[in-house]
Amino acid sequence: MRYISILFFLWLGCSVSLSAQIGGAAAAYSRMGFGARGIGLGNAVGAVTQEGEYHPYYNPAVLGFAEVYSASATYGYLPLDRRLNFATFTGNIGPDAAVGFAWINSGVSNIDGRNRDGDPTESLSTSENLFILSFARRFTDELSIGISLRGYLASLFAEIQNSFSLGFDVGAVYRAYSDDASSLHLGVAISDINAKYEWNTSPIYGQQGTTTKDALPISYKLAVAYSREKVLGMKSILIASELQLLSKRFDGLQTVFITENGVSIPRNEIVPLNKSETYFKLGVMLQPIRELRLRAGIDRLGVQGVSLMEIARASAGFTIEYPIQEYLATIDYAVLFEPYAPMGTSFFTFGVRF
Repeated sequence: MRYISILFFLWLGCSVSLSAQIGGAAAAYSRMGFGARGIGLGNAVGAVTQEGEYHPYYNPAVLGFAEVYSASATYGYLPLDRRLNFATFTGNIGPDAAVGFAWINSGVSNIDGRNRDGDPTESLSTSENLFILSFARRFTDELSIGISLRGYLASLFAEIQNSFSLGFDVGAVYRAYSDDASSLHLGVAISDINAKYEWNTSPIYGQQGTTTKDALPISYKLAVAYSREKVLGMKSILIASELQLLSKRFDGLQTVFITENGVSIPRNEIVPLNKSETYFKLGVMLQPIRELRLRAGIDRLGVQGVSLMEIARASAGFTIEYPIQEYLATIDYAVLFEPYAPMGTSFFTFGVRF
């Protein structure tokens, strides 16, 4: 009972994003993107199949175009005592199939714990993890279909049992055009189907405790990616765009009036409410030489349900590649500019392809 007053702050702390929009719903960290390359491209990666740029986090079907094995780890340098780190491995398992494994770790530390009298108690922290297992198969030279299983594990408070749930993604990528110099890919994906958090507060509140289920927003994506070699003095360029719809059902209050003894009395009833938001994402990558790639992007331009620039986030980054015998070592960097972090949030990725 002594931690009643801090539960509200813990609930806020378990999200990486503090936005009041759908993006700030449960497991907000899982919608920030994946790694320095994806974040640097504005997360507009749902149809990108270019070597080293694709990742099944955005669309599991991109794995169908994998031609090499790759592994990487990302460290996120975030303000406000937050953390966001990534690890991944992808590779083909045959001429037309591939698998991918990914892990996202997030959390908030140094949360000021206080009792109901407002006296300090201890420093608290939260931890959230997303594990992704992906598989894709290319049914034709142009069409790949994939699926991902997502496992969410979250620790909110020591006296509350951890939450674990499973969700899944499905996606498809179609190569609409390709020649020796350019290609055009189209992608569609649905993410976080059936994913949710579930908490039981009985260990703290006793008989007044309840079991709460908080469904994650479902994401619908439509993506386009165009790449071309030897243009504008560059070895290659990549232009990627994506339209994303987030949809979530909330429990809302509706006031109704009933008549008792000739008197109209207002009464609040819980009713389901649906909320949706649509974002536009855009990313550009320039590769002037084999060893260097430059990226810039903008994420979450409001199209519907949120104003144009209300939660938009710009990003930029680069990659340095260096061959070591039969391996290709890579160092990626991206900076993400958030409204509450004017100096930017940095991500460093160290990887290898073979």
